[in-house]
Amino acid sequence: MRTVDSMEYCHLDFKSKNYDDGYDLPYRVYYPSRFNKNKKKYPLLFFLHGYGECGVENEKQIRVLTKENRLLDMVVEHDDCVIVAPQCPPDPAKYNWVPINKVWSTGSRELSEYPTVTLEAATELLFSFINNERIDKTRVYLAGISMGGYATWEMLARYPDLFAAAIPVCGSGIPSMADRLINIPIWAFHGMEDGTVPPKGTQDMEEAIKKAGGKLMKATYFKGVGHNVWPNAYATPGLVDWMMEQKK
Repeated sequence: MRTVDSMEYCHLDFKSKNYDDGYDLPYRVYYPSRFNKNKKKYPLLFFLHGYGECGVENEKQIRVLTKENRLLDMVVEHDDCVIVAPQCPPDPAKYNWVPINKVWSTGSRELSEYPTVTLEAATELLFSFINNERIDKTRVYLAGISMGGYATWEMLARYPDLFAAAIPVCGSGIPSMADRLINIPIWAFHGMEDGTVPPKGTQDMEEAIKKAGGKLMKATYFKGVGHNVWPNAYATPGLVDWMMEQKK
């Protein structure tokens, strides 16, 4: 049986358009077993890891704190979706997915003029896959945990027309950009006892999107659960089926 360990090792040699900088972005990619045996178009899941999975070894980002990432495991088991999972380093902080200097308690924030170098690189990587004729452009999905949850909200705000659905887990968003997200199916998750990233970050986005007229966002909050909410979130019945049903 195929597992996340079968994901290919790759990297993107990236030069920034916004900074005098660049980054050699490591990433892993999963292709369904019949990807090279038929001509169908496949959906794509773009996954952004949390701070605990930072590194340069191109391995930790396909799990969560060295344990399973049930979302990726279930999508691999489904074997009908391409997965792309880039990795950013822990230091310096400017190379994290989001420009909050590791202050994870930041919560709701404003959109910076430019993304960080690594998120800019990740975006270029995503576009390179979207431009592949074998990818179904109407079924591009975005998901992330913690720091990657922050980055999920940011990518949605910057490129709302790209995504058919998103699953941000224990992240915080950008309420002033909520009007851009009203037509995107979003299923967000947060633990109500989260002492790392405030649950109000998800609550603010839910409130702002609904106030802007959005009816496609839903959020699940787990009482008595702290920051490590992803096992609860990814055990939610029907989550992957919900995601795979979404189309632009």
